Amino acid sequence: MSALISVLRQAIQRSNDTTVEGRQRIYASARRGIERLLTRADMPAGHGSLPTQLHRLEDAIKEIEREFSADDRDHTSLELEGNLPDLSTERRQRRSRAKNST
Repeated sequence: MSALISVLRQAIQRSNDTTVEGRQRIYASARRGIERLLTRADMPAGHGSLPTQLHRLEDAIKEIEREFSADDRDHTSLELEGNLPDLSTERRQRRSRAKNST
């Protein structure tokens, strides 16, 4: 796991806002931070170019978003499973009502 992924995950957890909008704010802040850091005149060489670092950040963001997408699919399927009616019970109740009405 890259350090960028770890830092972004921590920022999302600290913000308590895991919505798409909340994550986008964190990603935008990270982009600005990298740009600010790498454009400083006193930045030592060896940290990579701005485009390279921004590319690494975008890769980290994509990885985190894939995880959130997978989590969303898992939660949706669990919610659907939990909300499915018990069809066997409903059939018995309808049969019972039909017999009682005759």
